[in-house]
Amino acid sequence: MTDVAACERLLTRLAAANWDNSEAELRHSKSRGLLTLEYLRRMAVWADALGVPGKWPFFDLAVVFDPSVGTDAVWLQRLETQVGRELGTLTEQVLTDMFRWASLGARPKDRFPDFDDPYEPMVQVFERGGEIYPGHGFIELLAAPVPYRRITDRLAQPPFPIDAATLEEADENERIRTEEGLDRQAAKRAQQSQEGR
Repeated sequence: MTDVAACERLLTRLAAANWDNSEAELRHSKSRGLLTLEYLRRMAVWADALGVPGKWPFFDLAVVFDPSVGTDAVWLQRLETQVGRELGTLTEQVLTDMFRWASLGARPKDRFPDFDDPYEPMVQVFERGGEIYPGHGFIELLAAPVPYRRITDRLAQPPFPIDAATLEEADENERIRTEEGLDRQAAKRAQQSQEGR
């Protein structure tokens, strides 16, 4: 039984994402990195619980959870139509299973009531600007790559809160840190220029 309403809700969120907004991607670079780390942690938890740690980090979680779940390409097609272009390979791979996962409805939560939604962090990565790209042992974001590391490392990683206030604070702190660093560099250059006279 497919939860169409859950897929529609996911489609609505993803269609409203900042897919081609490099300014948003840069402004949210810190929070996108933290969300990606939390995504890797959650996927590690689910992979471990379902007995497929070797398939982590990118695997068809919904299919592992329920091998009978179908792949309805219409959801990705509808999203790309609304975005106005085809999305990248890794993005499409994650989105395809994201829609499959949504189609399962409440079944994963019924079986693992204490587990966090594995895909919510990645939904927010997309909402905060841009896609994800494959790297060699890492997920490539605009500002900095996020390494996979080992699944045991991600299982040991403490959960990161992904509420809007925490994410905005992380981005603001990073903006301030960057500006202070630029100010220090400018002051140093000015001092060197004075000394060189």
